[in-house]
Order: sequence, then structure tokens, then C-alpha cells
Amino acid sequence: MPPDPQASSLLTTPFYAALVLYSASLVVLLLRPTLARPILMAGAGLHFLATVLRGLAIAFFPLTNKMESFSAASLAIALVSILYWRNSRLYLVPLLVLASASLFTALRFPVELSYPPPLMRTIWYPLHVPISFFAYAVWAAAAAAAAAWFHQRESSWLQLVDHLSLVGFGLWSFSMICGGVWGVVAWGAYFLWDVKVIWSVILWFHYASMIHVRLTPSLANQPWVRPALAILGFIWVLVAYVGTSFFFGRSSHAFG
Repeated sequence: MPPDPQASSLLTTPFYAALVLYSASLVVLLLRPTLARPILMAGAGLHFLATVLRGLAIAFFPLTNKMESFSAASLAIALVSILYWRNSRLYLVPLLVLASASLFTALRFPVELSYPPPLMRTIWYPLHVPISFFAYAVWAAAAAAAAAWFHQRESSWLQLVDHLSLVGFGLWSFSMICGGVWGVVAWGAYFLWDVKVIWSVILWFHYASMIHVRLTPSLANQPWVRPALAILGFIWVLVAYVGTSFFFGRSSHAFG
């Protein structure tokens, strides 16, 4: 039985409300940074509720099409922004712009509910994909902290860059393990010469190298290297997430 189009439309309304709250938090941030966090939290709460309702409607994790993919990216960025909040416009504006822009993009795609294909119906899919989005979001926050460090040159920003890069690396490593097991279940192989898989490995080596840079004595007096790598890393994130699905040919990981 196909999903009800009327239900799809009704379930989309909370996403629009969350987008309004995300945009409002961005405006308030420019005026009074301390007041923006509660608005962002309200938006993220509504966004999470809307996501749960879509999941209940299809009785599965709601990550089955372009709309839900960009929506998940937006929600992950919003949650990471709340968790690693700093009262700094330079740090937060890029994150709130990304959260708002991702949700806006999600709502530009068809919003109809879609049931997952058989290859998604495994526990490894809802482990692999959401954790990947949180890794992306954490690395986005690392890049924002890096931009703040280049502007202010305060050690606290450098510490945040190091912390977020390491957290993202841990999440990404676990996601890749889950993705490898899912690959066996879905395609019969841990590794495929798929463009998104290759870029996932590139991301892993980039952030692994960044962590090693921190421990390299010859670079101890070159603090700019890690923030620069964090910003470069987020460019690779955009390539791995968006570029491989829209610009690099057909991928087995391309959005539905």
C-alpha cells in the first residue's frame, strides 16, 4: 500500500515550523547571542518530533529519500550546535546558516513518504547513516571553530578544533565499521569501488592525519595547521556528502 499523499503533506508542516525557528535563531543570534540558543533548541525539538512522526508513518528509520537526507543533516547540525554552543557569532553563524539551508533544501525536494527498499531493512543501515550525519555535523563545527581561531587566535578555539575533530573521527570510524557490515548484507562485500565509499576513506585518512599532526613535535609551534586542515576537511565533507551523489556519476549511495 503506497503512503498517503495527504499524510505526507500533514507531516511536513512541523518541518516548516522548525525552519522558521532555525531562521529566527539566526536573526536573534546577530542581535543577542545569549537568547538564540533556546529558540534553536525549540526548533531542533520540533524537527526531531517531525522526523519521528515520519518514521512512525513508514515503520522504519526515516532516511529513504533526498528530503529526509538533507533534513537529517540539518537536524544533526542543529543538535551539535546546541551541544557545543559558544556565544560567538563567528562560530555560530556558519552552523545556523548550514542548518537552515539544509532544511530549506530538504523541503525543496518531493516530501512524499517512501518505504525503504529491502537492502535498507537491516539494523546496520540506521546505525551507519545517522552516525555519519553526526560526524559531518561535528566536523562542520570544527571548521567553524577553526574560522573563529583564525580571527581571534585564542587557545580555547584551538582546543575545540582538536576535540571536535577527534569526536568526528571516532563517530566516522564507527560508522564505517557499520557500513562495511551493511555492505556485506546488502551487496556481499565489505568494500566497493564506489565513489562515496572511496571519499569516505579519504575523509578517514584526512582526519587521522590531522590527529597525528597534533602529536608531531616539528609542528607543535605551528598551531595554524590544524585549523587549516579542519576547514579543508569540511570541504571534503561537502564533496563526500553532496558531490558524490549529484556530480560524480551514479553511486550506490546516491540519494533516492
